[in-house]
Amino acid sequence: MNKISKNIEKIYAIKFFMMFLVLMPVLIPFFNSLGLNMEKIFILLSVFSISCFLFEVPSGYISDLLGRRKTLIISSILKGTGFSLFAVANGFDLLIVAEIILGLAVSLSSGTDTSLIYDSLLAIDSKKAQIKILGKSIYFLTLGEGIASLLASLLMYLSFNVGELVFISAFMSWIPLLISLTLVEPPRTLLGNKHKENFKLIYNKLFKESLLLKLILLNMVFYFAATMLGVWTFQKYWQALHIPIVYFGVLWALTNFAAAYASKRAHKIEKKWGSHQVLIFVGLLPIISFLGISFVDHFTGFVFCLLFQVCRGLGQVILKDALNKRVTGDFRATANSIAQMGTRIFFVCISPLFGYLIDNDGLSIACMYMGIVYIFIFILVLIPIVKQRKSFKNV
Repeated sequence: MNKISKNIEKIYAIKFFMMFLVLMPVLIPFFNSLGLNMEKIFILLSVFSISCFLFEVPSGYISDLLGRRKTLIISSILKGTGFSLFAVANGFDLLIVAEIILGLAVSLSSGTDTSLIYDSLLAIDSKKAQIKILGKSIYFLTLGEGIASLLASLLMYLSFNVGELVFISAFMSWIPLLISLTLVEPPRTLLGNKHKENFKLIYNKLFKESLLLKLILLNMVFYFAATMLGVWTFQKYWQALHIPIVYFGVLWALTNFAAAYASKRAHKIEKKWGSHQVLIFVGLLPIISFLGISFVDHFTGFVFCLLFQVCRGLGQVILKDALNKRVTGDFRATANSIAQMGTRIFFVCISPLFGYLIDNDGLSIACMYMGIVYIFIFILVLIPIVKQRKSFKNV
């Protein structure tokens, strides 16, 4: 049991190094240096999302059948390979291959690491609040990205170029593999080998037996996608504000520290405000942020970048915890993967159009349209879950 309890700290470490990538604050300029415009960049990001979409549910199901430890080891190998390809890419084609591999890697880990946390806590009969542990795991993920971003700015100040940052990121991307090899598989109820019956069971549990669970999944899809879209506008927004690239790492770090702080405090905020009020706050943040970026053309607009990350930190903890508390260990990874798959579908559908609007009509117009889209999503998707949650039905 003591070895299983150490899984939690190891997941924290994996999360930290998973995003310890000094390339991230300058990823858009890196793609630009290879001749890609914003339309092609969003196509590239869509390829990544399509890869995640295609592999998401199968990978979650594999995790439920094969085990958390083996799945995370495979994911870590693929992630190291994908970022290593970035280091040798000289054009669009090889970047597509790298994004496909990274999509598979992310799909294998996306539901598995969260499932390992909940499975481990149940195995050791821990009295610790699951939402607090989940919040800390996301805290370490965003903290790793934030510290790496500060390092990126320091390295660029010391005259490192974008290409050299790619090689450093490729090297660091192999560290999660070393940690994954030391994980211990927690005992849990396993799915049988009757795959048709398994999928029927999962479908009924997620989409038929609880209206609240359905609404949780829908909100995860739309609001996780909102933060993905928002984050990939940051660097273009900073370029439009004529901020020197050497400061991108510092700004990227600050946004990630905002997400880290929000995720770590999420359980306390939910306890103090109530889950329905936190959900309303999460639902309003993308609207405020998209419209803010649309209308503010000076440095103070940076606050809207921070609000996107607050939405990311709070939303991921509150909604992921809501899902994982309502599913069992035999199909937990599959349930998480279905939510991530939906996020990727929405991102794939909307991001190329978003990129086209940025290239042709400007970032301001594109973000204004996206803000309007999220007003409708707030009304159609978030308000119903708040009403359902407040009614205390099917919880």
